[in-house]
Amino acid sequence: MHNLWIPFVAILAVAGLIFGGQAYSKAQRDAHIAATIAERLDSNAPAEISRLARVNKGYGVCGDYALPSAEFGRFYYNSATERLSLGTDAPLYRDNCAGVSD
Repeated sequence: MHNLWIPFVAILAVAGLIFGGQAYSKAQRDAHIAATIAERLDSNAPAEISRLARVNKGYGVCGDYALPSAEFGRFYYNSATERLSLGTDAPLYRDNCAGVSD
């Protein structure tokens, strides 16, 4: 019976590492996007991002942003190239987020 505990604990540990790593990576990505938006708009405080939608097989993120100064809008961020587009008029936003954030 003790021999069954070792594989069970090992499987739980590996699953925890995988899912924990993914959650941590997603949180880092979101924090990076918020800081990049704030930097682009010359804000001292990071932007608050919401209504995130993964696009382009997970390489892109569409969503909304809001700054403490009451400025708000929509964005597209490409995780592979780290390119950020702000506003619905931006070509990258139109090409990747059309119909996603409606």
